[in-house]
Formats: sequence, structure tokens, C-alpha cells
Amino acid sequence: MFDREEYEYLLADLQEYGRTRWEQAKLTLLDKVSRIAGLLLLGLAVILIVFALVAFGGVALISALSDCMPVWAASLIVAALWIILLVVVISLRRQLFINPMLAAIAAILFTGQPKRKLTVEKVQQESEMLAYKAGEQEKQLNRETERIRRSWIGLFERFATVRSLLDRVIERIFGRK
Repeated sequence: MFDREEYEYLLADLQEYGRTRWEQAKLTLLDKVSRIAGLLLLGLAVILIVFALVAFGGVALISALSDCMPVWAASLIVAALWIILLVVVISLRRQLFINPMLAAIAAILFTGQPKRKLTVEKVQQESEMLAYKAGEQEKQLNRETERIRRSWIGLFERFATVRSLLDRVIERIFGRK
């Protein structure tokens, strides 16, 4: 059937095909790793810029509030604001950071995969699932908003109590209000 020369030719072609596929796989991996690294570096840069904005914003807010109250009170208010912001960010970390990052990494890793064929039923199912998830997230945000509102009310009540105590102490020390 095949002579030795045809086998050698076929074997050489097979080896060349294997080397080409290996090089293609390495290039594809390099492309995906570099895109993921770029995405992570972009995330790090955004986090650093947001941190700088928050820090300088806090200093500016303390400066603005110190015109109508002592600096220590303005600092406590700003610190309370940052703690509340931190609690909100931590509680929403999955929606804000994890899910978008995983989606972006999955899109990078699984590009070139065959697309799913969409049917009317699948689109309806996915839209219903998205509507359900949106409703659940809205409920969770409403609960979190109410919790934060109650925290603010409690914080202002505590500040009012501290202010009235300070007024009494100042009145006793100086004999005036």
C-alpha cells in the first residue's frame, strides 16, 4: 500500500502539525494570561485611584466640617461615613467586584468556544431568571438601605446626646451656655 517514503512524508507532516498546534496553544495561553494580567492591573489602578479620592475627600470634608464644629467631631463624622461605606462595599462585594471579575476572566478564558443556540424558550427562561435575580437584589438593597438609615438615625441621636452632655459640662464649668 504505502511505501517507506510516503510514511516518512506523512510522519514529517504530522510532526509539523503537532509543533504548529503546540505553538498556537502557547500563543493562545500567552494572550489569555496577558489579558487577565491587564485586567487585574487595571483593577488595582482603579482601586488605588479610588482610595486616593476617598482619602483626599475625607480631608476636604473634615476641613469643611471643622468650620462649624471641633476638628475632632468632624473627624469622627468622616470616620463614621467611611465605616458605613466600608460596610456597604463589603456587603455588596459579590455584586461589585467578584461577579464582574469572574465574568471578565471567564470571557477571556472561554473565547473561541462554540456559542449556545438561543431559542425563544431559553431567552424567556433567562429573562425570567434575570428578573428574579434583579428583584432579589432590589430587596437586599432595600434592606441594606433601611439598615443604613437606622444606623444614621442612631448616630445622630448619639451625637445629640454627646452635644447635650458637652453643653451641660460647659455650663457647669463656665457657668454659661
